[in-house]
Amino acid sequence: MARYFPLEEYQARWARVLDQMQARGFETAVVFSRGGGTTDNCGDVLYLTNHYPISSGLDSKIWSARSFSGVILQRGREPQLHMDEPEARFDIVATPDVRCHSHPFAGVARELVARGIKGRVALAGTQFIPVKYYQQLAEGAPDIQFVPVDDLVRAVRMFKSPRELECYRIAGDAATASLNALMEGLLGGKSEREAAGDAAREVVRHGGRLQVIGTNHGDTIGFDHRNPLTGYSADTPQEGDIVTGAVHAAFYQGYYLDPGRTAVRGKATADQRRLIEATCSIVQRLSEMMRPGVKLLDVAAAGDRMTAEFGGDLSPLMKNFPFYGHGIGLAFEQPRISTVMSEPEDVVRESMVFGVEAILSLNGVGAAFHEDIIIIGRDGNELLTKTPNYWW
Repeated sequence: MARYFPLEEYQARWARVLDQMQARGFETAVVFSRGGGTTDNCGDVLYLTNHYPISSGLDSKIWSARSFSGVILQRGREPQLHMDEPEARFDIVATPDVRCHSHPFAGVARELVARGIKGRVALAGTQFIPVKYYQQLAEGAPDIQFVPVDDLVRAVRMFKSPRELECYRIAGDAATASLNALMEGLLGGKSEREAAGDAAREVVRHGGRLQVIGTNHGDTIGFDHRNPLTGYSADTPQEGDIVTGAVHAAFYQGYYLDPGRTAVRGKATADQRRLIEATCSIVQRLSEMMRPGVKLLDVAAAGDRMTAEFGGDLSPLMKNFPFYGHGIGLAFEQPRISTVMSEPEDVVRESMVFGVEAILSLNGVGAAFHEDIIIIGRDGNELLTKTPNYWW
């Protein structure tokens, strides 16, 4: 097995992150990520070194912080990867400087001390580093002031290279195939878990890693999933039920998509059609607005207006996700498209990838969810998820 991206791709990434460090006044940065079966916080180290930690588990007498890995970045040196595995796969990792530890946080601290580093050091990953592991880092390097800068690498990787965008196009085909299989199963008389199994096969067949397949129908339709533990239940949608389906996965080379659709099993009523069509329309109109230079607050305000014009009710799903989408890359990423979550400086830029979504609810009818993934292009946006909008 060989690296998908050539070494020069990683070298360009390192240079851009070093530029970010310099702009923020840092000579040294430490970047942590977590793998071990999850996809939500693995992105920074994967982006920098192509390393994904495979192990997880509780601390023991011989190891701590399984599933965590760290990278030390310092101008004039190649990034140094600290992993919790006994040996590195140099056919996979993108840096030749690798240290293997049973205690990766303590190992990073020892290396910083050995380099004579003192004072301010940028630290990325504080949103998921447990207190006990941060203590290993701080106690092991007492002359260092670790400064949380969680967006240090994300600020670079939100803009995708041409090679990354090619990955996304492959991932888009996989996501389309998987969501098609899910919706066809839900509408064709299969149970949620049987339909989810069909969708999962497409994820794996195309080279992806699944996070969750979310389905719902019937009396729980206003919630995210019918079964929160698995995402799918053993129940089968009945004739006339609104059904929702979404597939969240790192579909190709770690690149993440989370498209979703809503449909009706059997013949839809006029109110059901109105609900589903309005939800899809919001996504389409907001996607058209997502052009380089546009402020996300303006896009979100348009979403709020369209939601208010529809009327309806506030479902638990809408309360849980008060936005119209998000940046996306090696996981869910910022910025958000939201009047309560976006920052004034959040602007759409070329070569970014976004999930654009909408949720509507109508008492006595149900709830609908729709999400597409788009690449922001110079001359127009590119739709990656091509599952049908409607199933009637």
